[in-house]
Amino acid sequence: MEKLFEIQRIILEQFEDQPFYWRSLFDNISINHNICGIIGARGVGKTTFLFKHALDNGAKNRKALYVSADNIFFLKNSLIDLVDYLYKQTNTRLLYIDEIHKYPNWRQELKNITDTYPSFKIVFSGSSMIDLIQGKYDLSRRVSLYKLVGFSFREYLEFYLGKKINKMDIDEIVSSHLSISQDLNIKDVLIHFNDYLKLGYYPFFKGFVQEKDKFQSLENSVQMTIYEDLGILHSLKTSSLLVIEQLFKFVLNSSPGELNASKLAKFLKKDFDSISNYLKYLEQAGLIRFIYSEASGKAHLRNPIKMYPDNSNLIHASYLPLAKDQIKGKIRETFVVNQIQNVQLPIFYSKKGDFKIENYIFEIGGKNKTKKQIIGEENAFILADDILVGSKLVIPLYLFGFLY
Repeated sequence: MEKLFEIQRIILEQFEDQPFYWRSLFDNISINHNICGIIGARGVGKTTFLFKHALDNGAKNRKALYVSADNIFFLKNSLIDLVDYLYKQTNTRLLYIDEIHKYPNWRQELKNITDTYPSFKIVFSGSSMIDLIQGKYDLSRRVSLYKLVGFSFREYLEFYLGKKINKMDIDEIVSSHLSISQDLNIKDVLIHFNDYLKLGYYPFFKGFVQEKDKFQSLENSVQMTIYEDLGILHSLKTSSLLVIEQLFKFVLNSSPGELNASKLAKFLKKDFDSISNYLKYLEQAGLIRFIYSEASGKAHLRNPIKMYPDNSNLIHASYLPLAKDQIKGKIRETFVVNQIQNVQLPIFYSKKGDFKIENYIFEIGGKNKTKKQIIGEENAFILADDILVGSKLVIPLYLFGFLY
């Protein structure tokens, strides 16, 4: 047990030497429940949050303890044994567990801990695929769950430039985009925006100097998500994981409207149900995103109209063998889907324009995009890339990066 405190001391000492950016998303996380979970894709900052939270809640004085679920300590010791020891023999009443999905039977032990030690608190991080209701140990009423996502463009600017920038909602952007963009005091904002689309979504990128190292790190993260996280959580064999990786590459290498589950099942000579499940796993893992029409029904939800990579950095890291214009269009649409879904706004496929978001229709394009596809539509706008300031119906694309 003493070794765990020593490991924590070494980790947190190194962490304290690094600059820390407090994201506004962190303000929404509360540990009023006995158990609090922070979930999200690899690389979005879950571990960093745990380090900071542990320091702020007495880790230096041993009032809190940070551990990783894959620590060799757990090869011979259980989680509930650790809590029992801390409760009976120390003043530690707050335990931080990183990557809890790597610990077998974590649901049952968390339930047992809440039943036995009601004054003890646990904050854990885990894959975005974690399901609290799965199996017979329903933790949905016992755990407060929060999801972390990657940087918005606004956060990227704050993180790298050190400037305070206010969040904006979609109504504010639509109604006031002219004054917002004219008053925005950010030099070379379009250069920064292109950098963000390429290498700005993941906070961990700041730890690398070379672009190739950032891309390689992201590729490694994708591989670990598929072959470790998906494999562990869904007990999948290597043959199934190879198919899942192939599906992910199809989404990366294809135009958003070219693919659906039926086409992929036919191409790969696999059954529709398996392909639908695998695609859903990739979505839950934070690697792809779906767009549907506004129609409802279970059958419809199993076959999305469009599929996108989770974020534009994944597209750049894949070195796609596509035409420049095709990649640019895909990157723009991926950015919009990512930012809108990250603030949990409904976004649907639109026959007029590209997307319907709440009561608005948006057509995405470059600075020369015409209004031809949205003529006659109410509340319809162009989201145009490569412009600093728009016009009445033309909104600069980068402003959608200020939603969170």
